[in-house]
Amino acid sequence: MAQLSINSDLGEWGLSTDSGERARLLQSPSVDVAPKSEGEASPEIVGRGTTSTLGAIFIVVNACLGAGLLNFPAAFSTAGGVAAGITLQMAMLVFIISGLVILAYCSQASNERTYQEVVWAVCGKLTGVLCEVAIAIYTFGTCIAFLIIIGDQQDKSEVPLSTYLIPPPGPWGSWMEALQSWRAAPCSSLASHSLLPPYAVIAVMAKEPAGASGSPWYTDRKFTISLTAFLFILPLSIPREIGFQKYASFLSVVGTWYVTAIIIIKYIWPDKEMTPADALNRPASWIAVFNAMPTICFGFQCHVSSVPVFNSMRRPEVKTWGGVVTAAMVIALAVYMGTGICGFLTFGDAVDPDVLLSYPSEDMAVAVARAFIILSVLTSYPILHFCGRAVVEGLWLRYQGMPVEEDVGRERRRRVLQTLVWFLLTLLLALFIPDIGKVISVVGGLAACFIFVFPGLCLIQAKLSEMEEVKPASWWAMVSYGVLLVTLGAFIFGQTTANAIFVDLLA
Repeated sequence: MAQLSINSDLGEWGLSTDSGERARLLQSPSVDVAPKSEGEASPEIVGRGTTSTLGAIFIVVNACLGAGLLNFPAAFSTAGGVAAGITLQMAMLVFIISGLVILAYCSQASNERTYQEVVWAVCGKLTGVLCEVAIAIYTFGTCIAFLIIIGDQQDKSEVPLSTYLIPPPGPWGSWMEALQSWRAAPCSSLASHSLLPPYAVIAVMAKEPAGASGSPWYTDRKFTISLTAFLFILPLSIPREIGFQKYASFLSVVGTWYVTAIIIIKYIWPDKEMTPADALNRPASWIAVFNAMPTICFGFQCHVSSVPVFNSMRRPEVKTWGGVVTAAMVIALAVYMGTGICGFLTFGDAVDPDVLLSYPSEDMAVAVARAFIILSVLTSYPILHFCGRAVVEGLWLRYQGMPVEEDVGRERRRRVLQTLVWFLLTLLLALFIPDIGKVISVVGGLAACFIFVFPGLCLIQAKLSEMEEVKPASWWAMVSYGVLLVTLGAFIFGQTTANAIFVDLLA
């Protein structure tokens, strides 16, 4: 039986020759009721990828780095200081890299090209469905975190995005006079020279006087998040194609590196008004160390998108892939560690879950960092939503037994309905969950499943399927390591999820 998948035609992705772009996306799941047989390899398997080794390193780093960077200083505080944070990250790095290598090995053995299809083929139907559900929940939670980040940066901004779109009360002349007075302010040179589009400089504005009584209704956090989401995120989320992804990737990389550089520079040359609070130098308890794991798992989770990256390489070999992911994770570790250490030492235990909120509002360099983060999130949300929607679509079609070749109108109506429901639910939750740390504590547990549990299960099943009468010591070592991954991942998921529900969400 021919293998069918949603949006699997390369021409539908806008740039069919850009394997790097395609590799960054979570591919749509299989909609067959059973995985392919050995002789039914996908047509895509026949073609060889065009991504170089250096390009693969860049794509993996790009997939790894993201908005979770903002929570790393708080994770160092939760873990109990710099020494505990560094030790925890270094220990986790071994399992993170090994999980990526295991997924490549299983992808090569099963001739599958996506994370969920590898799990489905190697571990069976039940585990495959659980994996797809976990991906849908993870992308849903990450979209909530993105909306919260938008609200955080706009709250700290001098004037929110709605100020650009809704003039303050009064005649047009007073609005123009206010605009002219703002352009004359010293901090407005960036906007007056149009180095960024208007909505990207929402943080580079003149602040209200400290004694001003009450903020206008259009500066309310819930209104600014909703307005930004409806004007920018929703229109980008409805289309079937996401060819703009390559621009979003570049923007995300630039923004992430800029934020890290600013945090390090501000630690080396701090502003006079920034006085660090007391900082822990040892963990309060062993449980406190594990409470920092969701942030680390959320930050380093690139496993779901790693399988398409591996298959897009010119030479998709496990040994080469091991070098790619090792180099990529070392780069990501340097970025996360630099941000975490310098952000934590700058503010101590008083650091906010979103480190940019700890800096003064009038700081120009940090204001540009906030603008980069907002722009990155505005374009990253539709991509994550597309990934989640593709998984939900695959689950629905498989459950209904519906073919992909159906009426285009039905597909369009279903896509619009799925998008609206997804968008409205994430927006509603983001409006009433003001702390990004609470969301990361939940989705970080699921990230542990993608890093530990599913790769461990795949390794166990792959080794058990080998037809050898006498099992060598290496076979037992691999099976034991798979059991260790599953056990450790299940413990992290259970502990962090229980802590997130009973401590963070119900507190």
